[in-house]
Amino acid sequence: MNRIIILRHVESEANRAGVGLGRTDSPPTELGLEQLRLTVDTLHEEPITRVLTSPLSRARKLAEAIGEAHGVEAIATDGLIELDVGELEGLEWPIVRKRFAEFLGQWRGNDSVRAPMPGGESLMAVLERARPLFDELVADPSEGTGLIVTHNFVVKMLVVHALQMPPSEWRRIDTGLAGLTTFRIADGVPAVVRLNDRHHLNGL
Repeated sequence: MNRIIILRHVESEANRAGVGLGRTDSPPTELGLEQLRLTVDTLHEEPITRVLTSPLSRARKLAEAIGEAHGVEAIATDGLIELDVGELEGLEWPIVRKRFAEFLGQWRGNDSVRAPMPGGESLMAVLERARPLFDELVADPSEGTGLIVTHNFVVKMLVVHALQMPPSEWRRIDTGLAGLTTFRIADGVPAVVRLNDRHHLNGL
């Protein structure tokens, strides 16, 4: 591939409610559908030839809409599904702080990437399952742009991987809803062109 775009999903009902969100298949809101439309429009001239997506609808619907606009099938893979947040799923932040204080101490520490969510998975587990998909696109000799549509923590881990940053630096990567991160690929080396670009959303 000449370029790879990593795209976070649009707003879902759980995002709007501000609750913990991992594997729950929370559908897009009306705002999310407008973000979807604007994102499809802004990518209309990008020569997208491959589309990989999380199977969750807040990502998959966006990937399918972009794929349809480019005549490319969106391939869903569990490797791009969001971090399994386990017992934090659906909880509001004040409840998480009260119920999981010990875990949050680990989460804020230097080895946060290896701290599994209570009843869930760690960020290193996310990296291990997602990075082969990114590396596959980097190694693809065909021309065009590869698109990955996924989730907050997956985006963070893929970006630190692509830039060869220590995984522990994941907090340095910001990931807004429908944010676009683009890499140019030259001699098998990803170079970041834009990071978490949301200008196409016109403030939405």
